[in-house]
Amino acid sequence: MKIRKDIILPPRLRSIDEEEEERHAEWLELLYDLVFVAAVSILALNLSLDYSFMGLLKSIPLFFVIWWGWVGHTFFLSRFGTDDLFDRFLTMLQMIAVAAMAVNVEDAYSFSGSSFSVSYASLRIILVYEYYRAGKHIKEAKPLTNHYCKGFGLAALIWFISAFVPIPFRFILWGIALIIDIITPITAAGEQFKLPPHSTHLPERFGLFTIILIGEAVVSIVFTINTIGFVFLAEITGIFGLIIAFCIWWSYFEEAKGAEAKVIESGNKVSKYQLWLYSHFPLLLGVVTIAIGIKHVIYLDLEEFLPSYEAWLLCFSLALTFLSLNFIHLSSYSLEECKNRVLIIFRMPYYTVIILVLMTGFLGNLVPGWAFLGILTVLCLIKVVLSLREVPEDLVCEL
Repeated sequence: MKIRKDIILPPRLRSIDEEEEERHAEWLELLYDLVFVAAVSILALNLSLDYSFMGLLKSIPLFFVIWWGWVGHTFFLSRFGTDDLFDRFLTMLQMIAVAAMAVNVEDAYSFSGSSFSVSYASLRIILVYEYYRAGKHIKEAKPLTNHYCKGFGLAALIWFISAFVPIPFRFILWGIALIIDIITPITAAGEQFKLPPHSTHLPERFGLFTIILIGEAVVSIVFTINTIGFVFLAEITGIFGLIIAFCIWWSYFEEAKGAEAKVIESGNKVSKYQLWLYSHFPLLLGVVTIAIGIKHVIYLDLEEFLPSYEAWLLCFSLALTFLSLNFIHLSSYSLEECKNRVLIIFRMPYYTVIILVLMTGFLGNLVPGWAFLGILTVLCLIKVVLSLREVPEDLVCEL
């Protein structure tokens, strides 16, 4: 039996492949996303049990680690992925590492912290090997891949060592490793734009991951209603929750559409590119936290109020989500364009809605939970209506 010669292919620069102007996500990439979403869902269950600002603060580092792990492999595939047998094998190994992270994330701050550390270290070590292999086959990529191998490799080593260090010193090592992980790509901005990620593939990957998270929020709302049974109030609050999810979807895919493509094609505008990228993390955090808050509202009786801290957290999460979406949209503009008086006036109603969403927290102790959620729903719909306005002529050329 003859083995196909293209089973194992060397990495190549996908972003400058002239035969591949349009590139879409592979099926394996979508499966890879689902494993990460599973880890996010388990962490969301933890946050649901302690739905407070303190609970959110404790969850943020773990949310970031999960999201950053996804970002790392996604960027690699966008630049160098081949979808051959070996590439699929390495992706499968990373999926196993992510699954191990998901299993251990629930008690990552206690007895399963060592296993969580080893799982994440394994995920990053595989990524380092992928970059090493890419640099070996692509000479022009070597400065970037060497930089990544050193930075990500050092962070992975610290994560691995932390598994054998007692609490609380383990968390200090986690913080150091995360800082190194974040600084590594930032300090290689120049090399990154010499080898840009694929201009159609990367935005699609971020969009798909975002819509999967929004879909998870929808599933959690529907599941909560199904658990309660047919109760009219639960149905109404559930509809409010679905409308909010739709408005978030609209803001990302309709209001901010095209921003990502402009950022990736902007060449040397590093700050715009980083604004687009890092704005996705608070967006993820906001979507997950909003979904939990809506679930808590659905469980309330007709005249029952949300606890004050939960009401404020729900408002904060929705405001954070809209602010993140605003930054994603503004990433298609330069700093000079953002100072444009026309743009400032045009965007002002959006900021007003964000402020009103945040200030709705004051009503937490004044109106029942279902009415509180209804007010937030109305504000979300207003934001959608605002996005239908015609763009001023002074800004058309910039969009």
